[in-house]
Parts: sequence; C-alpha cells; structure tokens
Amino acid sequence: MDGKQQLRFAAAAFIAGCLWGYLRNRERGNRTLLSLLQGVEWFIAYGGATALLEGLRAFVDRTPPEDEPTSERVTQLRQIVAERTGTEG
Repeated sequence: MDGKQQLRFAAAAFIAGCLWGYLRNRERGNRTLLSLLQGVEWFIAYGGATALLEGLRAFVDRTPPEDEPTSERVTQLRQIVAERTGTEG
C-alpha cells in the first residue's frame, strides 16, 4: 500500500473510531473527548502516524527543482604575484 492510500485508510479508521467511541460512550459526560481518543487510537493502529511521517520525510528529502540557482563552492584559490622593481622599460 502506498503512502496516500494508507493515509486514506487510516483517516477512514479515524472517522469510524470516532463514531464507535461516541456510540459506546453516549451516556457519559465526556463522550466527545472519549470518541476523539478512540478515533486517534484507531488512526495510529491502522498506520496513519507512519504514513504521515513518511510523507513528511519525503517532503523534507525532496530534491530542489533545477530552476533554482545552486550555490557553488570555492575549493581552490590561486594567487598570482607579480614583482615590480620600479624600473620599467
């Protein structure tokens, strides 16, 4: 499964987890928080965190486009010294 497909699957698991958590805890006062926690738990369990991290790593590691100027590194300097004696000619 590629990263986008896994992320979609994990997002669907998050929604299903939220619904399940809400139905399971509908008599409790903090049912919204518990349903969100259930959704996050299912999101992580179905690989959502891994897919997010892989996407972030791919974004950070991407190569710069060729249009952008690249900086050149100077590795060698050459100096030419000309001796002047004062008597030219």
